[in-house]
Amino acid sequence: MKQWIKLYFQVSHSSQCLMIDKIKFVALGDSLTFGFQSPNIFLPGGEEFPYTQFLETILVSELPKKGLSRVEAYFRNVGMLGDTTRSMLQRFDAHVAALEPDYVIVWGGINDLFMLQSVDSILDNLKQIYRKAREADVEPIACTITSVTGNDHIVPRIVEFNDMIRRLCEEQGILIADLFAATSDENARLMETFSSDGVHLSSAGYRKIAYTIYYEVIEPILDNLEKAGN
Repeated sequence: MKQWIKLYFQVSHSSQCLMIDKIKFVALGDSLTFGFQSPNIFLPGGEEFPYTQFLETILVSELPKKGLSRVEAYFRNVGMLGDTTRSMLQRFDAHVAALEPDYVIVWGGINDLFMLQSVDSILDNLKQIYRKAREADVEPIACTITSVTGNDHIVPRIVEFNDMIRRLCEEQGILIADLFAATSDENARLMETFSSDGVHLSSAGYRKIAYTIYYEVIEPILDNLEKAGN
């Protein structure tokens, strides 16, 4: 399992120093969280582009702009190739709760849909993950799943499933990043520029995921911490 990646920032202020506690994020999911990209002409051996690496770069740039004098941020990516929401639930205690993070970013469900699992059963697994997170004093960050290209038969189920995730998050007050909306075209398919093989993302796609999670969820978290420190 990958080690915590620590980002440390210190910006001096003439007026006052703002102290902010360390923040730990765990990214739980399947090969999309892992950052898998299929081999191609430019990457004959394939390569990983986990969105958490792009998030680290974003934070390096954005935190000083916010005038935060001192921040420690940690990311742990526990994405697993071929994972399902059931497996994510089963390994939650060992791979998430044991790390005692502040937040867990939960992105999963596409493999379940390809395995013809019912959307209700997939959503139930996510519900249990969110519940276990809060019981462990970890705040869940939900993600809608990205769409596909070349598998049009599954697109309506992706749309239905994402609508269910959005409703659940609204009902339970769960933070959510709408990755589907950020990466889909007007026909609800994954945009070509973000696709590497029709399901997995290109490096541009994983970068888009990172920016979406940052601006829709992480930046508001940091803004609230900054206000609390003033």
